[in-house]
Amino acid sequence: MPEQQKNMKVLIICFSNISNVVSVVPLLDSLDRKYPENRFFVLSRNFLAPIFSSFRHVTFVGADIRGKHKGLKGIFSLYRQLKLEKFDIVIDLQRNCRTQILWWLFRLSGVKQTVVINKHKKSIKRLIKKGAVHYRQLKSIFEKYAETFAKVHLTTDEAFVSLPKVDMDERKKIAEIYGEKDGKWIGIAPFSIARGKTLPFRKTKNVIQYFDTQPNTKIFLFGAGEMENEMLGDWETVFNHVYAVHTSLKLNEELALMEQLDVMISMDSANMHLAALTNTPVVSIWGETHPYAGFLGWKQPYQNCVGVSFSCRPCTEHHNKRCRYGDYRCLESIPSARIIEKVNTILMSKNQ
Repeated sequence: MPEQQKNMKVLIICFSNISNVVSVVPLLDSLDRKYPENRFFVLSRNFLAPIFSSFRHVTFVGADIRGKHKGLKGIFSLYRQLKLEKFDIVIDLQRNCRTQILWWLFRLSGVKQTVVINKHKKSIKRLIKKGAVHYRQLKSIFEKYAETFAKVHLTTDEAFVSLPKVDMDERKKIAEIYGEKDGKWIGIAPFSIARGKTLPFRKTKNVIQYFDTQPNTKIFLFGAGEMENEMLGDWETVFNHVYAVHTSLKLNEELALMEQLDVMISMDSANMHLAALTNTPVVSIWGETHPYAGFLGWKQPYQNCVGVSFSCRPCTEHHNKRCRYGDYRCLESIPSARIIEKVNTILMSKNQ
């Protein structure tokens, strides 16, 4: 394989869900270290900028895909803005209608090195058809990104451990709101955009209730959205040592809090990936999806995953899909006690 040319400008496009966008970070860390002579530009949604602020040779380009850059007119406006940089390489890590239009515009404008991710859809469809009980682990999202970069001779490694430690101002704000770290801090992200990836509330409440009674323990609830915020606020008032994070912190400050957690309990959602980027152990809960499909957080071990095997599971890759039986048995069958056991195992290992 020929060596990659130096002094290249590389555009990486990804407007995907938060989980997929933040999964670029470990690979980008590798590129930032290995190719200091190159400049990398990440094009994604505005609010994700704090995730990419620590890289030396990376420029984040925020897009307002629900406003200024919405629709075809917005895409062309974004293209006109970006083409001024005269990119040498354009990489599409999402491969949807919006990103493919942009990709083709750059390709037609004369950018010679343009590559797009192979999502391995056939393998995922086969996994869903046969069920995880009968099939094998597929390529992870990180491996798919790595093979995409390799198409333009950008090699990556697995050296990434975590995002840099937060600055003192962010840590100070966490201390002002929640106190200095003392004892066990447990994060819980009980929601997902999909019904089939959200643990029944009574089971989540059982987990919260258990840890709320443990000595010297604080529980932090992560979520977003009006309904979620209302639910988290209710739980904050019901329990003694529970804090609804959404009311206080921005994304970069949430990361500062995650960094101090002993463990995060999360659905197959963005918070699993965000916590993984801070090197926080995650007990991840899987319903209609399955870690075999390749969307487990960075270097998170499979023994920390919680799920129940059914012949119909997984029934989807990562999108919301109505349960064919109507009862979401993949989630209803998960015992709260199993989640508690996994968390206690991690806490005990930290104390050894």
